[in-house]
Amino acid sequence: MTNEAQDVPAAVAASRPAADMTIAREAGEVIAHMLGDGQSMIDPATTIWTAEAAEDLRARIGDNPIIGTGQGQWDKLDQQLEGASREVVLLAAELVFLREHSLRSAKPETRRTHLDRVLAHLDSPATIPEPMSAWLARPSGTAGLEPGSWYNGALWRHVIWASTFVRHWNGLTPAEREKARSDPWELQRVMLTSGDDRSDIRNVLQFLSWPDVFEPISSASMKAKVRDGLADRVGGSTGDDPASMDRDLLKIRAALAHEVEGPFHFWSPGVNELWDASLDESDPDDGATDETEPRPRHYWLYSPGPQASEWEEFSSSSIMAIGWDELDDLATYPNREAVRQALDPEGTGGSMKNDVLAIWQFQNDMAVGDIVFAKRGRREIVGRGEVTSEARFEPERDSYRHVRSVRWTHTGPWEHPGDAATKTLTDITTYRDYVESLETLVTGEDEPLLPETPTPPPAYDKASFLKEVYLSDERYERLRALLARKKNVILAGPPGVGKTYAAKRLAYSVMGAKDPARVQVVQFHQSYSYEDFMMGYRPTETGGFTLAEGPFYRFCEAARADDSDRPHFFIIDEINRGNISKIFGELLMLIEADKRGHDLRLLYKNESFSVPANVHIIGMMNTADRSLAVLDYALRRRFGFFEMPPGFDSAGFGRWQQEAGSPTLDRLVDAVVELNAVIADDPALGRGFAIGHSFLSRPAGTDADDAWLYSVVEDELIPLLDEYWFDEPAKAEEWAGRLRAAVA
Repeated sequence: MTNEAQDVPAAVAASRPAADMTIAREAGEVIAHMLGDGQSMIDPATTIWTAEAAEDLRARIGDNPIIGTGQGQWDKLDQQLEGASREVVLLAAELVFLREHSLRSAKPETRRTHLDRVLAHLDSPATIPEPMSAWLARPSGTAGLEPGSWYNGALWRHVIWASTFVRHWNGLTPAEREKARSDPWELQRVMLTSGDDRSDIRNVLQFLSWPDVFEPISSASMKAKVRDGLADRVGGSTGDDPASMDRDLLKIRAALAHEVEGPFHFWSPGVNELWDASLDESDPDDGATDETEPRPRHYWLYSPGPQASEWEEFSSSSIMAIGWDELDDLATYPNREAVRQALDPEGTGGSMKNDVLAIWQFQNDMAVGDIVFAKRGRREIVGRGEVTSEARFEPERDSYRHVRSVRWTHTGPWEHPGDAATKTLTDITTYRDYVESLETLVTGEDEPLLPETPTPPPAYDKASFLKEVYLSDERYERLRALLARKKNVILAGPPGVGKTYAAKRLAYSVMGAKDPARVQVVQFHQSYSYEDFMMGYRPTETGGFTLAEGPFYRFCEAARADDSDRPHFFIIDEINRGNISKIFGELLMLIEADKRGHDLRLLYKNESFSVPANVHIIGMMNTADRSLAVLDYALRRRFGFFEMPPGFDSAGFGRWQQEAGSPTLDRLVDAVVELNAVIADDPALGRGFAIGHSFLSRPAGTDADDAWLYSVVEDELIPLLDEYWFDEPAKAEEWAGRLRAAVA
């Protein structure tokens, strides 16, 4: 399409990257037929851009949705196109072309395969003509936009919207169509009035139709983020509707065109930083952190060959190594199954579980800073060392070619307490008493200090907390002040508000670092007791009993040994599931803020004990658990209570929702907010039963797409509603239908 009628300034036109303009001109030839004579570009003898073909295609998908994750979206489209007319198949094919032609990261073979897959439904084949065939061969990464997984997984929604638009277009008068063909803003208005908006595919078609006017950005929320970050350059924003947003972006581009040399995207270096504040927050030098937890130091039991046959060489060469010399470089095996297959080339079916685990852990799980205890057989420790390198392959060695460097700090021998594991490599990190006994045995220290992380913990502050936790600045300050005053707080809220996540990050923000050495988490349950928590007698292997220290006792002693101005945090999950008087005993007095440092005689030990002033307790309470009794009033007096409501209206969740740019997510969030209002008004439930934001927060280990949201609704939210309204099935079904409609 031509843009002369819009009199686009020359500076703006020159600021557009040429490669983007090229793909828009290519797709524009298809769009010209869509808005003009209606002919297919693949088969010019067939008219496809008609109301009849569009309605047929829309009905095949919209009226016959295939819900669920058992099939992929292309498999579903195959089913929906079965028996379709030539016009409908060609229409679907050219819509698929338009949908994918602007994707920067799409591989040419993928775009071609998708188009061929749709055309395979034709009764008589059609050949993709030139120049379309050449357009499909464009290398990935050279032009276009990056829409993300939401766009990629919404094929059926895009086809429905585009078909609805084509049907609407054909219902316009010739004069209305001519006006829309010559005016980008009128074309946008027609798109918006064609039916329920699907902003991502509409934004793509707008860009392909008028690339001099519209940005190559599919996400409406991302357009808003860019516009809001740069609006001050054009005197502020003019509105939040699509037309205002795009007009503002055009003005911003015009302003930047006089500042930025050469063509640019809003993600170009030097431009991206002008609007995206998160780039500064993620600078590795400014103390910001990512969302992952620091890896704790691991402890390993290791055999340097049968009966420590290689110990002399390994200790003198400052290395550790494992055998299995028939294997290649261990870095080449992508998973444990690949290792198992390499160990079993004959396919005998043996599991070789311990061998596979040792090999995998040596290569992938062990890390620099870990501690290794070398053993001989089952009864002797011969050395202790610290890992100082990543794993490497040394093919020139005669044997034991898989190697790591180790600084052997102690050489023995020492008699091992009891029988050691017989495996080549065993991770013993979780057996804390065992690790401490080995450290005492080797180092001679009665109470060895076991640092949790081998490297200094990364910095963490209030800004880091607010970036990761959906809480306002004001409420964070209130929570932090409450914790400082009371020493003990309980985070109370419904399921899915991120109480455990927030508790650890609250601790880190007060400490100023992500230091797991000063944080411990336990979970209460109905059988939990003082003996589990503080101290009690435990049976031994010989049939007797020994006095064992519990996690709270040990945590307090570690905090007492540290600097008094370094805070430590003991986190108790499900605190209201336990019998508080039974678990805390005399500690109920000692944990009070004004009783810190006061001594009491312990029940099981002839010594005085106090809770150090630098110990803070954070409990979590699920307000929607019907099985729990009212909290012990003695506990209530000693803890401050902080309500954790759903954070859908928080700035943090708003940022995630904006970054996602998913109309489906937006609809589902709106539905859940309405649902929470109904739950809060229900006298049998109340706001303590609300749906938390964690259900709809960025997922880990899976794509954030419509399939994920469908699973959340079907497998998490609807079963929860069935439990909430078990005595009102009609109400549960009504809201199940509304949630399903949001993701349909």
